[in-house]
Amino acid sequence: MGNEVTMGEALVVTLVSMAVVFVVLILISLTITFLKSFGAEKKETKKAAPVKQEKPVQKEAPVMATTEDQEDEEELIAVITAAIVNSLGVDIPEINITSIRRTPQATTVWREMGKQEQIMGRL
Repeated sequence: MGNEVTMGEALVVTLVSMAVVFVVLILISLTITFLKSFGAEKKETKKAAPVKQEKPVQKEAPVMATTEDQEDEEELIAVITAAIVNSLGVDIPEINITSIRRTPQATTVWREMGKQEQIMGRL
């Protein structure tokens, strides 16, 4: 009835299918490479523009930056204190914060959240 496929026909179909897959993969690879080079050119032009425009440096700028840094630091301390007060459920005068320093993180935030979700799921 003509429904039979010979071994030669099956081999041809297999080779043509594999060729199509590899051609598409190569086209995808070339597209990604083109997009990377296109994006890199834009970044270089953006970086080059600020370098060309040089403004005279004012002597008062570092003093203002120091004041802003101090304000940011004080605001950070206030936020951390508020978070501690909220989590412990105590009044602000009961807490005496002597120093705040950043500790190195051994694992990523995503991993820690995954651990916490697993622990909460088991409880």
